[in-house]
Amino acid sequence: MTALIGNISLVFATIISCYQFLNIRNINKARFLNPDRAITLQFFFVLLAFFSLMFAYVVSDFSILNVYQNSHSAKPLLYKITGVWGNHEGSMLLWLLVLVFFGFIISKFDKRLDLPYKTLTLSFQSLITFIFLLFVLLTSNPFILISPVPINGQDLNPLLQDPGLAFHPPNLYIGYVGLSIVFSFTLARFYNGKFDASWAKLIKPWVLLSWSFLTLGISLGSWWAYYELGWGGFWFWDPVENASLMPWLCATALLHSTLVLEKRNALKKWTVLLAFLSFSFSLIGTFLVRSGIITSVHAFATDPTRGVFILIICAFFIFSSLILLTMKAKSIREEKLVSPISKEGAIVFNNLLMIALLLTVFIGTIYPIFLEIFTGEQISVGPPYFNLTTTIIMVPAIIVMSFAPMLNWKKDDFTGLLSRLKIILFFSLLVTFISFYIKYQGPIIALLGIFLSAWLFFGTLINFLERTNYLKKIKYLNNQYLGMIIAHFGIAIFIAGVTGSTLWKIEKIKTLKVGEKVLLNNYSLNFDEIKKIKGKNYIGHEAKFNLYKKDKFIKTLKPQKRFYPVQNFPTTEAAIYSRGLSDLYIAMSEPIDDNYDSWIFRFHFSPLTPWIWIGSIMAFVGGILSFSHRMFKIK
Repeated sequence: MTALIGNISLVFATIISCYQFLNIRNINKARFLNPDRAITLQFFFVLLAFFSLMFAYVVSDFSILNVYQNSHSAKPLLYKITGVWGNHEGSMLLWLLVLVFFGFIISKFDKRLDLPYKTLTLSFQSLITFIFLLFVLLTSNPFILISPVPINGQDLNPLLQDPGLAFHPPNLYIGYVGLSIVFSFTLARFYNGKFDASWAKLIKPWVLLSWSFLTLGISLGSWWAYYELGWGGFWFWDPVENASLMPWLCATALLHSTLVLEKRNALKKWTVLLAFLSFSFSLIGTFLVRSGIITSVHAFATDPTRGVFILIICAFFIFSSLILLTMKAKSIREEKLVSPISKEGAIVFNNLLMIALLLTVFIGTIYPIFLEIFTGEQISVGPPYFNLTTTIIMVPAIIVMSFAPMLNWKKDDFTGLLSRLKIILFFSLLVTFISFYIKYQGPIIALLGIFLSAWLFFGTLINFLERTNYLKKIKYLNNQYLGMIIAHFGIAIFIAGVTGSTLWKIEKIKTLKVGEKVLLNNYSLNFDEIKKIKGKNYIGHEAKFNLYKKDKFIKTLKPQKRFYPVQNFPTTEAAIYSRGLSDLYIAMSEPIDDNYDSWIFRFHFSPLTPWIWIGSIMAFVGGILSFSHRMFKIK
């Protein structure tokens, strides 16, 4: 019965979405199925299908193939629920739910739109929904029945049975799919209205919302990788990690180009192009994750048929939008930039750097794939390539980012800026020298990272102090400006965190027996006990380390090595002692003897690592604050 409800719901949603797009010009005349009602029904039926699948997981309905392949009766309830999107079919259903939810929100709550423009926007959103509904029904149906009904399921990938992964995909999908509504707004504008400041104001809140949740989703994924995978890093330039980074980079450029369009009536074609590319790279990310052409702990699909289908979807939306822009480009008139030495000049400069980094990541990600397809040769483009190119591109971007908000629109002569730059430079060098004195070991390039972090931090601070007349007018700040300040502070803190975590990290790999200890950066870790553990659906071993500093007891750390019998799969649960300024990290590797008394352990001391996620959360909060101002204050 559950599968029947789910299938019927998806079929009804498909019919309604197709009807809404095909009647794009006449749907306002319909008495029953007007645009608002059509989009509401789409949302209702997809939501019904989603909750039907969730119910099947909760009650362990193994008559449904998807539930059988990804759940088990012994699995905790939280992971039964999150198992819904811990697989290809379920995650595509979540993708659809977010897609129709955005259309529903536009329909019911965005009162800034006139009826013809809203109708066109929702019709294009329905086209996207219709195509992905077809994809789900034809290649990725989560409601396929099996017979005879198995006694129990095969369980979810143990790596995905984690709180971080419970919330990572939904947040990432809000970011991914939120860019679809920007895409639909842009398509509709070609047929209703002009690309002017009013259009920039319409799309800006949705760009902010998507960018914010992409930031949150990516940071949750990196946090999960840090504590769950057991290697002590947070980013490995995995193709699927890159798939989420690329739309974020494009959305970052779009976010700032809309500001130029709004204030200066310039960069119209560029902004339209970025609106198209942002959603296009979301689709490319979907293709990389679900086509089966890459292997990753994040990837889902292995069926090449799905990959071909998604590739066709990507090609359709990317090429049709670019062709439309090419055909209509001459009709888009815009103001020319007066001077490169201006606020808009700085934004354009950083826009170009963001796109350069985007292309660098894109080429590094797909080049090995295409090389293998056409030549059979397998190569790996790893962290050294990405780290080097990212550093080269981001250094000038961060330098400009610090003072760009202090520049004037149209033209600036730097007269008033030079004195501020001297102050920023002084404090940045001071922080750099202090960090060198405190942490003199490690590569010199670490000092560049600290300098850039301080440069951005103090540039943002001076901008904030001047804007508030040294805090006297702080109560008059609007959420848009406050959000920008918080986000820029967050990025400065993030840069410091990345620098400390990657360049100042101390690592030791030791084989220890019970009773032995290891010294790490003035800490003593005493290996006092190893014991067997048993969870609801796993067994394993847990080590007990007592942490001391200068003979003073601080905390007990308990890393684990788990084994999931149903999937015959081991996992590592790291133990982390975080002080805000640094992390002390322990991960169990493998036992040395059959008595399990001697183990290989990986120890890390990582300065500033918590700042990676503190900065990311600040950027997210800043984006949401700016979104709230744009959405609820601007009419």
